[in-house]
Amino acid sequence: MNILAGILIAAGLFFLAVSCIGLVRLPDFYTRNHAAGKSGTLGAILILVGLAIYNGFDITVLRLFIILLFFAVTSPTATHAVARAAYRLGLEPWTLKNQNPEICNVETREADEGAERETSEDTV
Repeated sequence: MNILAGILIAAGLFFLAVSCIGLVRLPDFYTRNHAAGKSGTLGAILILVGLAIYNGFDITVLRLFIILLFFAVTSPTATHAVARAAYRLGLEPWTLKNQNPEICNVETREADEGAERETSEDTV
């Protein structure tokens, strides 16, 4: 049972790490919100289940499952409410048309610069 608990806790830590990386790497509020909501919830649930298995079956497991139930209901609801409020306040989702040129990847910038050089050479 300790091995299964360790695997679940490690999987939970992995999903929490993915959530943290998503918060840093993703381009806009909505995708960051999605990363925090989905990966963070799954990671926390896996850790709580792993702790419940590791602890054995007693009153503490009941407390862990109450926490798990509370977290499973409130976290996605809060994530949805925050995203909906941002959308209603007019925060635009990230698209290729409204991306920040500083965030734009190098290949796109090089392709744009090459196209500009070709058009300037044609006019000369």
